[in-house]
Amino acid sequence: MGFLAALGVLRVVSRHHPDARLAWIRDGTWLATLHTRDDIDLIALLASELDRWRGGHPALDFAVGADRKVQDLKHQPDAFRELMRSLVADAEASEFVAAYATGVAIDGTGQTKPTSLHFTAGQQRFMDAVLDIRDSVTREDFEEALHGPWIGRAGPKDTRWRAASDRSRALLSFDPSKEKARTLPGAAWIAFQAMPLFPVVPVGLRAVTTGFTGRGKREQFTWPIWSDQLSLAEIRTLVGLQEIGQMTAAQRESLGVAAIFQSRVVRNPQGYGSFSVSEPV
Repeated sequence: MGFLAALGVLRVVSRHHPDARLAWIRDGTWLATLHTRDDIDLIALLASELDRWRGGHPALDFAVGADRKVQDLKHQPDAFRELMRSLVADAEASEFVAAYATGVAIDGTGQTKPTSLHFTAGQQRFMDAVLDIRDSVTREDFEEALHGPWIGRAGPKDTRWRAASDRSRALLSFDPSKEKARTLPGAAWIAFQAMPLFPVVPVGLRAVTTGFTGRGKREQFTWPIWSDQLSLAEIRTLVGLQEIGQMTAAQRESLGVAAIFQSRVVRNPQGYGSFSVSEPV
């Protein structure tokens, strides 16, 4: 979630400051650093952009009051293609919808196959969680997301993008069903803003999400860390490189890649997903 949130911050800031760049520095762990020519009040900017989305946005409006399948990005393919066509004139909304699913690949029941970042299941729906986070997030949540520590709070729904989202009974000293999960609405909302950098594309009849490889129990997400200051367009190209995990040391150096990390996608028997703890590759 930290990586996605860093990219989300850059995408939001780049709307107002096209010169914005993002780099990573090593200080015990990898820390994202934002660079702009002008000083900006980042919390105020994030809050202003949040207000814009709360006022209505085509990338979310279709899910407001929609049926459960639509809220979970499991449209009938014709309906999803119509949604995509209806947003052609809105560049930002089109980028988000292209990251939700494709109008080509379908699952075993003939419904649209959603992004690999779709970790909800059962009574939870992906877009319902995003809408709830949009309506719940506060300036204090943004402060926590940017400056830490990541403690979270009970109440808002969860995209489950944090590795700690999987509350397995076998790994806890308490029954998780008796205690409400703590979520990070600020980090989750900012991470959602990075989705346009990870579009879903059809490969044959499969839906493949940028940055993800493998299928089923072998699915994994791989991402780079770079030391140079890169623009949003440059990062979009970098995260979209195929087989990034197989780069040689020379290839990494030529692209300014300082490290590459990977997390497995873990799905429990009920269908809920989560990321495993990341490991360097």
